[in-house]
Amino acid sequence: MWFCAKCQLCLLDFHNFCFHDLESVTNNFDERPESAGGNKLGEGGFGIVFKGYINGRNVAVKKLAAVVDVSAQDLKQQFDQEIEIMAKCKHENLVELLGFSSDGAQPCLVYEYMPNGSLLDRLACLDGTPPISWNTRCEIAQGTASGINFLHDNNHIHRDIKSANILLTETYVPKISDFGLARASVTFTRTIMTDRVVGTAAYMAPEALRGEITPKSDIFSFGVVLLEVITGLPPVDENREPQLLLSIKDEIEDEEATIEDYVDVKMSDWDAASVHKMYSLADQCLNEKKNRRPNIQMVHQYLQEIKT
Repeated sequence: MWFCAKCQLCLLDFHNFCFHDLESVTNNFDERPESAGGNKLGEGGFGIVFKGYINGRNVAVKKLAAVVDVSAQDLKQQFDQEIEIMAKCKHENLVELLGFSSDGAQPCLVYEYMPNGSLLDRLACLDGTPPISWNTRCEIAQGTASGINFLHDNNHIHRDIKSANILLTETYVPKISDFGLARASVTFTRTIMTDRVVGTAAYMAPEALRGEITPKSDIFSFGVVLLEVITGLPPVDENREPQLLLSIKDEIEDEEATIEDYVDVKMSDWDAASVHKMYSLADQCLNEKKNRRPNIQMVHQYLQEIKT
């Protein structure tokens, strides 16, 4: 049984798909990239995501599997976690879970399809897509903050905020995805400790690397995303100096460079004032001391002011 007793009521909110039907709509889980005529949209530590077509609409089917060193118990927990959280958290800036499958060898989760893929890929102009304008980037940042704000208001910590988990609709409305690592907390303002450090290292706050779970870690991760929005650069690049994007903060503080030196050259509509404001916000989010970072309400409000 793939889901726990606690998730039984949550399952009533979603469609129960047959595994064989999902096999059919994804061309037998064709692992060739979509750009090469296959169905694969992407993959992560908990499985591969495929494009499918069900009842006249495109969908994204996540087939859970141990892509990295992940146990069967971890997979079950991820499956349960996503269903439980998605049943409670419905918001315009959170990706919508449509259904699930638990009758096959591997559990599957079925989501709304996001035609513009991830913010990470669009900033990189993958597959020849055009650059995102500065105005659109500001709207994406604001929408993402709105989604995080909703999660935090409902006592959920995402724990893996990154540009690869910010998906974009046809009109570039951002939707946060991947809630398998999210954690609910009744004592939300306090820090929880865990023996298992999870997340993506290039985005992780110092306390997260020590196993602390706190909403301020989401703020730190979002600060890295804001740097990506400004620069168009990935969070880590072994062929770049500095390798970690968040290290440009040190260069700017030491007056070895300015934020203008790092602004994405693919943008033509940016202005110095709003870039400086967003960088100032990113700098606050990336404070190594978690209690000195702004909360998500402050971040969201500041981004609204930048946009206006």
